[in-house]
Amino acid sequence: MRKSIPAERRLALTLYYLASTAEYRTIAHLFGVSTSFVCICIKDFCEAINQRLSRVIKFPQGEELVQVINNYDKKWGMRMCAGAIDGTHIPILAPEESHLAYVNRKGYHSIIMQAVVDSNYIFRDVVIGWPMSVHDARVLSNSSIYQKGNDDQLFPEIPAKQIQGENVSPFIIGDPAYPLLPWLMKPYQVSSNSPPAERVFNYSLSRARMTVENTFGRWKGRFARFLKRVDMCVTSVVPVTKASCILHNLCEMQNNNFLPEWEEANLPQDEPICRHNDIVATDAEDTRAALTEFFMGQQP
Repeated sequence: MRKSIPAERRLALTLYYLASTAEYRTIAHLFGVSTSFVCICIKDFCEAINQRLSRVIKFPQGEELVQVINNYDKKWGMRMCAGAIDGTHIPILAPEESHLAYVNRKGYHSIIMQAVVDSNYIFRDVVIGWPMSVHDARVLSNSSIYQKGNDDQLFPEIPAKQIQGENVSPFIIGDPAYPLLPWLMKPYQVSSNSPPAERVFNYSLSRARMTVENTFGRWKGRFARFLKRVDMCVTSVVPVTKASCILHNLCEMQNNNFLPEWEEANLPQDEPICRHNDIVATDAEDTRAALTEFFMGQQP
């Protein structure tokens, strides 16, 4: 019988697949293996990464969470911010079932990856696999982070801080597609009659929220596979995508080099901004009002 292919070679093959847009046939030729082995190797190796290194993607707790909050305050002036949330799309082959649900507004099939990131461009929570037609708020409401946030388990043992006379607990920030919650801040709806205080708040939140856009840019910069269609079924795309997020975190934790040309200048917006019209809690409005007053006080 032939010799088995070493693990180092399998790793190199998988990394080459993730970091390029080469076809299976091209990769098979480069590594001297069959096309079918390329498919099997990628799936098996990504499954192994997810099983062995799943702890690399975890929501910060304790002293680590305090450091994340301090970094947001130091770098962007956003007090008590513990992360940013957003979604991006991953182009896929048309599924055999319910394929119309996966068609995005640009006319091709894709799935959503919702991610919460920190100030160091590290994925802290990911939800992968929802059809692109599903609204961001629905993806959030069906995630574990939503349940923990509503049960006051997202930021345990982190005391609230007094801001403009209001007790402000840690929160994450998102765009207008998400609901306003005590643990999730979003910008005000902007109109021609919006007061200056609301515009200042939106600008400050937008600056801090760029961390999630930058994270997506660095992730797709490293793993160009997700810039174009991933030729796999949905059930295979999900573990491959999660494995790439784990590898991205390892690169960021080790301060690996990131070449500027890898990062896209502008990440496309995959869905039009949709307002979430649910009734919000009074304490969420009070928190946003306190932060608005705080940012206005910082203006020269």
